[in-house]
Amino acid sequence: MPSEHDRVVEIFGVASDENRLDARRSQQLVSLTAPGEVWIAGDIHDHRRNFDKLVRYADLRKNPQRRLILQEIIHGDHFDADGAEESCTILYRAAELKADFPSQVYFLLANHDLAQIHGKGISKGNTDVCEAFNKGVNKVFGAHHGVVQAAITEFLLSFPLAIRLPNGIFCCHSLPTDEEVPKFDYTVFNRPLTRPDYARRIGPVYQLIWGRHTTPAGAAAFAKKIDASILITGHQPQESGYATNGNQHLILASDHNQGVFCQIDLEQRYSMDQLVRSTRKFVAVDA
Repeated sequence: MPSEHDRVVEIFGVASDENRLDARRSQQLVSLTAPGEVWIAGDIHDHRRNFDKLVRYADLRKNPQRRLILQEIIHGDHFDADGAEESCTILYRAAELKADFPSQVYFLLANHDLAQIHGKGISKGNTDVCEAFNKGVNKVFGAHHGVVQAAITEFLLSFPLAIRLPNGIFCCHSLPTDEEVPKFDYTVFNRPLTRPDYARRIGPVYQLIWGRHTTPAGAAAFAKKIDASILITGHQPQESGYATNGNQHLILASDHNQGVFCQIDLEQRYSMDQLVRSTRKFVAVDA
């Protein structure tokens, strides 16, 4: 990550514009088209080796038909002796990737992104990870940390809520709880967002990206509401790298040594068994 704040602000700004102005995006939903393929990762949380493997193996320059979907990039385990957390570096690299390959790199808004936008809301152990992230930005940019912080916030705010694939798969960071699914505001995908949409517990953005432990029945009800055959999310830790929540919900994790990503042919319809067979462990990738 360069220490020149003007270069960093420029890259975050370009990536934000590309996120917002993509021709495939309508409001908070990106709709991809066939032919081609999508590689989707679960939560990354500054797992640099997995991120590096994914980028190198995907080789976007030589594979223009390939798209990457990334989520929850920030807030990992890299801290300095003063408690500054260093995931602003991997976030910048993701922004660079978007700037270099605007039609091939996509993001999903996640709960850690929203917490960082608000500057509070998540702790690991006794550490406020948002404060530690800010300390990391301050460490690198000193007196210019404020303008860089603002550019990072705009970048995170530019992420869509969901990505729809042409084969019936719908990707978002998480799902509302079973109790919230029937009354969830499904218009959130198709309109501009307002401050109440982000409100803790009651806002639809918050409910979508913070929800946990949705049952298979709840996932199926959500999928029916949005006309999807299978849902792919992250958010919930998975020791083996993935889990199936019924036959319509696949949960991915990419933030540890057993993490996975999923390779999807956009012209193929998938059963859950077929989708599981399309997952790949990072440790098996020689890149």
